[in-house]
Amino acid sequence: MSSLSHRAALAGAVSHFALFSAVLLLPARAAGQEALPAVEIGAATIVSADRVEERVDKSSSAVTVIPSAQIEKRGATGLTEALRGAPGLDLYETGGPSAQTSVFLRGATPGQTLVLVDGVRIGDPSSTDGSVDLGGLVATDIERIEVLRGPQSALYGSDAMGGVIHIVTRKGEGRPRASFSLEGGSYGTGHLRARVSGSEDRLWYAFAIDALTIDGHPRYGYRIARLLTIGDGKTPLPPLPPNDPTKKGGASARLGYRVNEDIAVEAGFFGYDSAIRFDNPYSFSAVDIYDPQNHQHATFAQGYARVDADMFDRALHNRFTLFGNVTNRDVWQARSCYDASYDAYNCRRGYRGTRRGLEYQGDLTLGGFGLLTFGARNETESVRTSQDPVPPTTFTPIDAVQTTHSGFAQHKLTMFDRVDLSYGGRIDAVDQNRTFATWRATAAYRLEETGTKLRGSAGTGARVASLYQRFSQYGDPALAPETSVGYDIGVDQSLFGERLYASLSLFENRFRDLIEFGRAPSCAATQAFGCYYNVGRARTKGVEFSGEAIVVPGEWRLRASYTHLAAENLTTHRSLFRRPRDKATGSLIYTGIAGLELEARLTFVGPNPDYDYIFSQRVTLAPYAKLDLFADYKIDERMSVFARIENVNDARYEEVYDYGTAGRSIYGGVKFSW
Repeated sequence: MSSLSHRAALAGAVSHFALFSAVLLLPARAAGQEALPAVEIGAATIVSADRVEERVDKSSSAVTVIPSAQIEKRGATGLTEALRGAPGLDLYETGGPSAQTSVFLRGATPGQTLVLVDGVRIGDPSSTDGSVDLGGLVATDIERIEVLRGPQSALYGSDAMGGVIHIVTRKGEGRPRASFSLEGGSYGTGHLRARVSGSEDRLWYAFAIDALTIDGHPRYGYRIARLLTIGDGKTPLPPLPPNDPTKKGGASARLGYRVNEDIAVEAGFFGYDSAIRFDNPYSFSAVDIYDPQNHQHATFAQGYARVDADMFDRALHNRFTLFGNVTNRDVWQARSCYDASYDAYNCRRGYRGTRRGLEYQGDLTLGGFGLLTFGARNETESVRTSQDPVPPTTFTPIDAVQTTHSGFAQHKLTMFDRVDLSYGGRIDAVDQNRTFATWRATAAYRLEETGTKLRGSAGTGARVASLYQRFSQYGDPALAPETSVGYDIGVDQSLFGERLYASLSLFENRFRDLIEFGRAPSCAATQAFGCYYNVGRARTKGVEFSGEAIVVPGEWRLRASYTHLAAENLTTHRSLFRRPRDKATGSLIYTGIAGLELEARLTFVGPNPDYDYIFSQRVTLAPYAKLDLFADYKIDERMSVFARIENVNDARYEEVYDYGTAGRSIYGGVKFSW
């Protein structure tokens, strides 16, 4: 299609959306309502960067805060869409909402990115690399998401090589408040949300539920124009099924009580249940590709109890956290198991990963000498796998446990009222494996007269091999941790009374002892197909930009981000898969009519290297641009309506090779608050 045709299509789509918004929203506007308030740029509170609460504009780290309003607007099908657009962050859905979704932060692999919910790690110990499948998560009642970029192992330990994604659920305060919303739209989508929160004297609470059902589209081959084959590389792909449905729900709860001025207790829960149907394109039998037998049921549940206690006139703040979570996955697949004669049959594979532990953190105020944060952590992970039915000669179950003992400390201080410094380190000792140390230092110089902050950080990261990589039939219990060293420098600038804010970062990370799979001298005689071993080296470097501008106060706001990334395998000297060199988003937001907010959001992703597993060859996914439109109208204090059109220009694109993405989609709903 020519550029002129593209412009005409986009213009037509925008005009249709404007007409749709006007018909749906404007007649119900209540007189005298004020415009939606603007969020103060750079004022959000974060807790991830230094494990203590601070304003984001006072942090020396590269961090992005996604507020609740954006999460609620874009998180209808989960957290994936809410996270898109954060600098340095790439997300890949394997065929639509709720499918396997991986996250790459500054080019680090999914297993090298730590994901927390309310301060508790949620990676799945039973997955191959211990990473989180973001496709299963739901956006129940999230206050904010903090995306902290760069090596963070000095404070957070294993898996924080690329950075940290911290999901913070809402904490109740003030008078009781409740809301209920319903949404429906394309691809048979139905979505329900409900929440209640508040406080009474010394007690506070927040509860939320989320339920989603989607008929969806076929995950493999949908809207792919080229000829596709099954796993043999010769037989054409059979006709696509009408859909690949998804059903998932989740809940969150936080409850706290302040015993007195110095002691508070808190307990929390977060969980989800997800059922999806998936496709098996690598089968050598055409009838097995879209067999309804191919489905997965996954559940996740997390709980924690926390005590905060102040001592010595509040000079020392103590926090004790007891936590635990469990992930259960059952995968049914057509003719994917084999008996002793290598005859295939339908089977179920079960994966259960658990985590439990105790953490202490102390924050000691040193007056003019800053703040000392220190602590210790003990965490035990376990994995158990099963298969049904079980032929004894072809299935090797995993039943493994590993415990990590950790200690950390960081000193943070401000000099001359302008220079913010921090330095710290951590030691992690893994039972029957390795002990490793990591460090991190940051510095920032603030010129408040000009609204300028110069910042930089350097640190090391490490990741312990997953239980699967250590104890499966392909594993090596003695695998060394993956390690990295990373640096970044940046500048944050606000102008015109904070009407304009921009942030620019340059970064580089070097990875060593990466764990790869293949045939190697370290493989045992029984590992004929290969094993996991340490050998890989990689480097990622790039530029990140984010900015926000109030173009017309109370009416127009502009938001943009851009990432340039060069990711290279230093062993093969080739680019790493699924790391596009260029990616950008831009949003234009209008709030000039009382109670109404409109947003047009354009996403661009450049050429993206990937891999064709059927023909065992590298491929490059074509660049694409996608336009999404959002509308929200507050009728009165109790009722609002909202709508969105995704992929307005009906772009055909792939995030994962041969897996399709949705075309133009329309959604709308209503929300009640009291």
